[in-house]
Amino acid sequence: MAKLLGVRSWVFGLGAGACIATLVTAVITAWEWLENPAGIFHDASGTNWQFVMATAISWLIPTFMYAAVAAAAVHLLWGFIHRRRDNDQ
Repeated sequence: MAKLLGVRSWVFGLGAGACIATLVTAVITAWEWLENPAGIFHDASGTNWQFVMATAISWLIPTFMYAAVAAAAVHLLWGFIHRRRDNDQ
């Protein structure tokens, strides 16, 4: 845990944001492909990969931005709390 707290908050935010965004994007894109509203993701001729990619990108970019900022803020706060607690002891 101490090693993880030693990482700069923005580095942690970028890594956590990338992991969270990738996971959320994969789940949502797969869900949309399986649900296939109005046959826009796939039909008898196959999968419409351009639409699948557009959906993935439209989820990946904003999710990454929000998750990276949130993870960096939480990491910074967590480190501040632990440093303050260690100084009180």
